[in-house]
Amino acid sequence: MAAATHAFLGPNKAYKFIQDDASEEAALVCSCYRLLEQLELRDSVGQLLYETTRAHQEALHSGTSTLVFLAGVWSRVALDCLHKGISVPHIIAGMSKGLDLCVEACLRNAVTVEEVACKGALLKQPNGGDCMKAEDGLPPELSLTKGGKESSHNPIQMTNNLDSIKETLPTKHRIKLKHSRHYTSSCNEAEGTQSAESLCQMSSKTFNIVQLAEAVSHGCESSMNLVVEASRIQSRHGKHEDQSQVLDVDRLVTCPLPGLSEEHSCVLHGYVLLLCVEQAALIKHLKERTLKISLMNGDLSENYRHVGFKRPKNITYVSDCSTLTGVSREQEWMDGALGKLLKLRIDVLLVSGVVTAQLKDHCLIHNILVIERVKANILKDFATTTGAIPISYITQLSERCVGSGVCVNVLREYRKGKSENILLNIIASGTSLVTAVIASSVHAKLQSLVDQFWSCAYRLHHALKDGKLLPGAGAAELLCIHQLYKCVGMSQSTIAGQGEAARAPAPYETTILQLMADSWMDYISTLMVNAGQVVAKVQAWTCIAQHLKDFESRSSLKNEMPETLLKKYFYTKALQGEKESEGDRMVEREREMVRVYDNVTVKSEAWRRALDLVFLVLQTDTEIIVGINEQDSQHRDVMFL
Repeated sequence: MAAATHAFLGPNKAYKFIQDDASEEAALVCSCYRLLEQLELRDSVGQLLYETTRAHQEALHSGTSTLVFLAGVWSRVALDCLHKGISVPHIIAGMSKGLDLCVEACLRNAVTVEEVACKGALLKQPNGGDCMKAEDGLPPELSLTKGGKESSHNPIQMTNNLDSIKETLPTKHRIKLKHSRHYTSSCNEAEGTQSAESLCQMSSKTFNIVQLAEAVSHGCESSMNLVVEASRIQSRHGKHEDQSQVLDVDRLVTCPLPGLSEEHSCVLHGYVLLLCVEQAALIKHLKERTLKISLMNGDLSENYRHVGFKRPKNITYVSDCSTLTGVSREQEWMDGALGKLLKLRIDVLLVSGVVTAQLKDHCLIHNILVIERVKANILKDFATTTGAIPISYITQLSERCVGSGVCVNVLREYRKGKSENILLNIIASGTSLVTAVIASSVHAKLQSLVDQFWSCAYRLHHALKDGKLLPGAGAAELLCIHQLYKCVGMSQSTIAGQGEAARAPAPYETTILQLMADSWMDYISTLMVNAGQVVAKVQAWTCIAQHLKDFESRSSLKNEMPETLLKKYFYTKALQGEKESEGDRMVEREREMVRVYDNVTVKSEAWRRALDLVFLVLQTDTEIIVGINEQDSQHRDVMFL
């Protein structure tokens, strides 16, 4: 099952068709979560995998491909350990230690978002990759001020040139006597590094979100462009201290727009939604007016009750008085609800649930705009900006619950097939609510584009929230391999020096760690194949092994921290490329690798969820086959499901 999702790993994701043999319907998917959602998973392991993936997707909106891939390869590690005769407790202990080593190594090499933004700005300049920091091998940090110009056509493409950056530098940073006999090249390099570092420290709090967005775009430039534009709109209309680092995902909405090409995708201020053409006349009546609004949680129907409601006990209904008059209870409730809305002169009604069809028709006749299935964060924003108080029942509606200051306007009308629709924008004064209109002429591709947008938005959101990022493009996993090999080497040397007595504390640990290192090799090789860097996994394994071999030879000559040197080697390789063989085009392509970063929280959570899933299946199978001795002390705290 995990092998079927390997094409989703990396920036160049492949689309897959899922066809139902019974109904002959098909779905187009481009993520692990959507793939598992479309499959009929009848076995328990498949359902556990889907529930784990869904929980991760709903919480973090990114990293499901890594989760499913690692769940597959680590399951194979556990199976190989069982074939070698290693017991389940030893497997769990060894793999848990291996993951802890990997997470610790990655966290030590995490970089701050200010550093990422500074490096991204420097790499935009000519010869930006020639000057390397002595500490980690990355280019000197140079952050942009708020006054830097940005491209109006492409939000991610920066137009700051070298001259404009030089103007921001003090004179002492710009004047260098490179050819004087009193200044050696080492002094010049040290001075340049110190000046860049000091400038980055002075302006680290003023970095622009554009460079950070490019670092975590992961090949989705068009979607990340929309996210950056949404951040700009929120900055203009929000009340934040630092307007250059604003992205509130709670005030971000998507509106799928089928029929139009992807070039029509855009970001607009306000709440944008698609309505049927029957409501066009109503919109014309409400246009260019300041409207009153009411907000409702739940369904707007007679039989709706809020969550946790309990009917009174020991009460028997003998008859309904409404039946004596010939008017049903539902009709009586609907008349009362409509009377409330007309009495308070409500123009717009936002409901988080559904509204009865008959009440909707009556509201349309009386020029009341009713919007169903509105998300909770949208209701909260309108409540904050208009002063409306959300209610659960229409009987609670009163003058103090009504908000004001809402305007509606039609953005465009278009026809798709036999149906006609209008694109409506509802906006309140002072709101920072932003809607991303996602358009596509291929209806089956629309959901994938919406998921792609949310992935980009949450990657940028988590980067700002965590304040740190991990090196991407396989660098973090390369650190994991090195750390596991280092631990294996230390264990083997300890066993060789102490004999059989050294095997007791951690039996089979070297075997488990070696298998985990091989699983990371499989991950990186799959990533390289999907990215088009190599043709086959064998070539990728050879490349990775050469990277590690070169690192070991370099580390034996220099007294540096292993993780720091490995990161330096990786980034130096990425910057240098093969300049002599393929020229400047190869260098530009390799420089793009440097700006790839991953979220700390997303990656670590995906790793831990994958390993927890493997442990759950492993322990469950063991308990089913072997059983549990309740008298055994190690099983006293086991929770039975």
